[in-house]
Amino acid sequence: MDQTIWTPVSTHALQLGEGLRRTAGGARWVDLVNGELYAWEPGSDVPVLTHSLPQPLGFAEEDAAGRLIGAAGTGIVELLPDGTAVPLADTDLDPARYRVNDGAFAPDGSLWFGTMVHDGSEPDGALWRWDPAGGGVVRLRSGIPIPNGPVFLPDGHGVLVSDTDDGLILRTTTADPGAAEVFARVPEGNPDGMHVDPDGRIWSAVWGASRLDVYSGDGERLASVPVPARQPTSVLVLGDRVLVTSAATGLSDPGPLDGYTLTAPLSELLP
Repeated sequence: MDQTIWTPVSTHALQLGEGLRRTAGGARWVDLVNGELYAWEPGSDVPVLTHSLPQPLGFAEEDAAGRLIGAAGTGIVELLPDGTAVPLADTDLDPARYRVNDGAFAPDGSLWFGTMVHDGSEPDGALWRWDPAGGGVVRLRSGIPIPNGPVFLPDGHGVLVSDTDDGLILRTTTADPGAAEVFARVPEGNPDGMHVDPDGRIWSAVWGASRLDVYSGDGERLASVPVPARQPTSVLVLGDRVLVTSAATGLSDPGPLDGYTLTAPLSELLP
């Protein structure tokens, strides 16, 4: 595949681009470790920096009421139009050791998100659930060093979670998140962020492998799509385009597009 079909959307490399989410007119994503949130619409020249927080920002997504909710630091915040953040709930983890990672709203309106160690100490990741109605945060599952995703499947019950360190995508349910089975074993790379497209296909960004994997709902790998960035982190199908974020962190010799958010025509990726 000719990788020149990919073009940069962002204006500069991000340390840890992540968290692609659809908006009413386009998409948003974060530079996670720098606490930055960007918004972009197709046809616009450059993305807009809408928020810059003093702590890591894993992702931001609108809830059913239209509030922009993000996972930041070690908990959950509401991101206001003036660029500020209002704390809503916290895991009470030590921010010197832990930070939030990826997450998503569930069909019932709760927010599932991951936490992980970021100080180089013994890995200790977990999956959490925040209930907007009650305000509480509950640990759903431990033992995943770096949890990514999750994504909720079209049936309304199935959930996929990337166990990034172990090279696995796990399948669990909203009713029993403590139980899981292997949805896919990922060769030569580490599964990161995921997205379910309008046709029910699951797209997975594969960290360290310069590719996206595309799965059917039963875990069959349908395609592997090369991208010109070594560390893809999240993916989004937006109409007739595919967007991918990537990370420059940890690379001693980053390539020209490492850390950039990229786009390509969907028809060129899955003819």
